[in-house]
Amino acid sequence: MVEENIRIGFIGVGKMGEIIVRSVVDNLIPAQQIWITDLDQELVRHLSDETGVNIASSIDKLIPKIDVIVCAVPPVAIPYILPQVASVLTSPQLIISIAAGVTTESLESYFDTLPPIVRVMPNIAASVQAAISVLTPGTEVEDSHLTITKKIFDTCGTTLVMDERHLNAVTAVSGSGPAYVALFVEALADAGVNVGLSRQDAQILATHTVLGAAKMLAETEEHPATLKNRVTTPGGTTAAGLHELERGGIRSTLAEAIIAATVRAEQLGTTK
Repeated sequence: MVEENIRIGFIGVGKMGEIIVRSVVDNLIPAQQIWITDLDQELVRHLSDETGVNIASSIDKLIPKIDVIVCAVPPVAIPYILPQVASVLTSPQLIISIAAGVTTESLESYFDTLPPIVRVMPNIAASVQAAISVLTPGTEVEDSHLTITKKIFDTCGTTLVMDERHLNAVTAVSGSGPAYVALFVEALADAGVNVGLSRQDAQILATHTVLGAAKMLAETEEHPATLKNRVTTPGGTTAAGLHELERGGIRSTLAEAIIAATVRAEQLGTTK
């Protein structure tokens, strides 16, 4: 598979599908080597007009044109989409699925002859090329398949390859995580307003505080406790604030949220 000439097709161009298409066009291959299809023709036309990618009117028209199939549909759509893919798949095209909770075993069950399938869990930060995407290979996946999958999702941020047994937890932590962070920033800003800051200033302060702390942790690879301890002086303001957060059960509440999201990801995997 020659990267420069690779042809990629996207089934589904909703929020995440559109983000990945735009990132691939901007950072990997020309728009002329990309095809898209979706039940929502307005979405398809809009994305094609803005990026120059090709339109396929249906899945059976898409498959013969491409080398890699990115299935960017929600879990509930998998039982309707993959039988269509299986009915027209004639070569070992790589299939990439971003459906949360749907295992590679479940994805493979739609095919008599197994194609290489990679399951990926990205997150919404792909929209600013700051996603963390986790890849897990199916039965027939070779290193070359992981390499091209990694190249596709590296256009959106950072990638990791992990065992599939961790994917539901990954979904709970990094897939849903941006929502938790947004809630934290909102709460931090609201608290700032409560102590006299303007709404605009409080939100800017909260957002850039989280951004800066996350960047420090990412670049230094320090344990979070190290950064926390560097900011905390004995008897100081940070120590007082941390005491209240711990008293309020921030750790246990967050742990329960992750557990609940993991269980829900497992439930979403039983779509067939």
